[in-house]
Amino acid sequence: MSNYKTMITEREIKFIESIDCNFPYHNKQKCLKLIDIALTLSPDAMFFVIQEICRVPASMKSKISSESLFELLEVIKTKFEHQLKELVIEVACKLINGEELTVDDAISKMEIIKKYPRQYAAFSILYFSCDDKDEKLEPIMDSIRNEWNK
Repeated sequence: MSNYKTMITEREIKFIESIDCNFPYHNKQKCLKLIDIALTLSPDAMFFVIQEICRVPASMKSKISSESLFELLEVIKTKFEHQLKELVIEVACKLINGEELTVDDAISKMEIIKKYPRQYAAFSILYFSCDDKDEKLEPIMDSIRNEWNK
């Protein structure tokens, strides 16, 4: 059984590395295929896809319509089931619209995510959802990561 878990982790890592800053925004079929692959891997892989959708690189923002990003999120909403799905997609929609959460709101949502270990991509979306000028998030993130890694 432990080999199976290791294999899943390796596949997940390879998948994430393959799309990190390399998401095929302009090819809907490839995007849909990546969503289907993420579904077979893990919730964190799917949250990573959501992260790529809502955190479009600055060099690409003017070339990709918000509507196409929202369409991808709608596909995910219909296919993906997880207790954090609604929270994460709500934050992703705000990011696509150029909105930010307050730091306190991000912290409260991190406390919810904390209950679901190893959802690092969901956690990352929250981290990038606000302007943490006072660096309140770092100690909270470190604490949650340490708890997950025990």
